[in-house]
Amino acid sequence: MTQTNIFVQEGARIQEVPLIVKKITNIEVLLDKRKRTVESSNKTKKPAIYHKDNIPHSIGESVKNGPLKHTISIETDEGTAILYCSDIERLKNTDVEQVLDAINSGNTDKEVYSILENKIANEINCRIALQSLKKMIELESEWNRYRKTSSNAQSFAETINRDMILQQLVSLIVKSQDSEMILQGLRALKRDRFSRSTNIYKDRICNEVMIRATDGELTIPQLIRAVRILVNYGNSKYRNCIDMLWVGLACREHDIKPDLLVPLFRSLRYFQRSKNMVQIILEKKLSEQWLKLTGSQMANILNCLYGKESSQECLSSASKWANVSMTTSTEKDLVNFIGGLHTKKYINENIEQALARYVTSKGTEMKDPHLIASIMDYCKDLRIRNPYILTECGKYFIRHGTQIPPTLLSLILAPFGLLNLLPPDPIEFWKMFDEVMSARFSDLKLNDALDILLSCTYLERYPIKLLDKVFSSYLMNRLQTQRDAPIVNHLKNKLKLFDATMSLECKDYRGSPINLDRNTRSLSLDMRIKGIINKIHKPLAHLVGGEHKLSRSVVLSRLPLINFYILDILVHPLLKSTPMFNLNLHKKRNVNTAILIYLPEYYCWNTRFLIGPQVMRKRQVRKLGFRVAHLDYTKLAELVNQDDKLLSYLSQSLDTAEDAL
Repeated sequence: MTQTNIFVQEGARIQEVPLIVKKITNIEVLLDKRKRTVESSNKTKKPAIYHKDNIPHSIGESVKNGPLKHTISIETDEGTAILYCSDIERLKNTDVEQVLDAINSGNTDKEVYSILENKIANEINCRIALQSLKKMIELESEWNRYRKTSSNAQSFAETINRDMILQQLVSLIVKSQDSEMILQGLRALKRDRFSRSTNIYKDRICNEVMIRATDGELTIPQLIRAVRILVNYGNSKYRNCIDMLWVGLACREHDIKPDLLVPLFRSLRYFQRSKNMVQIILEKKLSEQWLKLTGSQMANILNCLYGKESSQECLSSASKWANVSMTTSTEKDLVNFIGGLHTKKYINENIEQALARYVTSKGTEMKDPHLIASIMDYCKDLRIRNPYILTECGKYFIRHGTQIPPTLLSLILAPFGLLNLLPPDPIEFWKMFDEVMSARFSDLKLNDALDILLSCTYLERYPIKLLDKVFSSYLMNRLQTQRDAPIVNHLKNKLKLFDATMSLECKDYRGSPINLDRNTRSLSLDMRIKGIINKIHKPLAHLVGGEHKLSRSVVLSRLPLINFYILDILVHPLLKSTPMFNLNLHKKRNVNTAILIYLPEYYCWNTRFLIGPQVMRKRQVRKLGFRVAHLDYTKLAELVNQDDKLLSYLSQSLDTAEDAL
């Protein structure tokens, strides 16, 4: 047997995939097989021998091997030998007259019985060989546990004898007509710890698996099992055999049922050279059978795909499933499905509308807080600002707020502020909010607590009643016990933002015990913004009267050194360029203009609504006395090589700048 590569076309896609080629050592056998195949296709004559595809169904069923359901136990001095021999029972019940007619009407009964007896004997030998192989490897493993010194190691002669025995056993096993026997032998050899990592008997049984897969003799469950067994072989030579199994999958494509799609997609990661071909087959079946899947099954399939494997075809099937099946799905299935979409960071209009239909139709019927949390967290991370979804989830909080576990509170509450959408029934909502936060605040993780509090400030809601809890020694101790430097810096930046926001916007705030160090190591300016500023600097300077009236990435004095308070561009008619602007709130307002550049992720998905943090950023810059103009990064990138249009866009943005508050 050898290997080659072929090109296979599936629709508009062409893939190069590996294929095994069986060597012919006896041309007469091949010619004789072709002759018998041609004769069996001649329906006008009664053939002496039928081709296997032409044997009548009832006869084929009476002769073919089935699952190993029956056993024979033989008591020996060594114990009980168990022989799996469903074929014996099936052959006992075979209609001999039908077999006689199917094989040769002129044969004698004695010859037919001889054929049947030989078949039974061969299968028994195969099963005895398999049981012997399993027992041999099991005993060797037990012996190895108690081997203490190298003096007990096998001699060279014993090794030779062992190899000969294994070769003979495997030679018997591969003759079985039952492919289940081959897989059991493959699995048994995987546990062999005494042989070399590559050897002739492993080669023999792996070759037999590939041949049977190529001939379409392995069922889909057997192909899945073959992959799982081969992937655990130590040597890459045998793991590479997995790539040859794609042919068996293509041959049995019509047998792929909905319940087999998940294990097949899980096996996809183990294919290498034929991965694309296998994925094409699975995507095709998924597009045909998505309606028969549950939400959990769809989620499991999505979770099997990473990087380039996250194909649009699978995501499209997930979108169709959401559009049709979401309202009839169980809450547990829906939690898993939304989790799968979340992992893939995938959203489209169909999915958004399906979610909105679900929450509005279910309303008070929704019971599981994990479902509400998964929906809200999905909306937050993918910036889905849908009033219907957030309103129904907000009503759930009003009804069940006191019963929601502390670990889910941030997931449910934070999205309102981050998506800049006021919650429903404000009086009832904030009443429940105060009750829940007063009772559960100490149970929250520090990061979750800060996310909830910042979300309130985005909506201009200032949690004065919780300030003692925020800056309590207990909460500060949590920060001190953190050993991961990036996490500590991230938490400190949130605390600084909360403190600065409360100082700027809340009259009743009296400051905090936080040490607002001006450590620049926490700054990491976005390279996209820096790059686009360099490209528009000259045309912008032309509009404002010279480069000396412009400053880039300006730091504001008296405010924390965090990205939130960095002005992308500052236009200052009365000053020279400076990297730091000295704030003086008593000076004349609306003299200087801050230009903020909005990246694509600063907008809610599929809208022109800014996310909550950017709304608050613009609001606070205006409160500091600046006029505020904004530029859209995507628009700038389109116009950067079109001087006239770029100048026009910059001029329009400056003219429509908002005055200070």
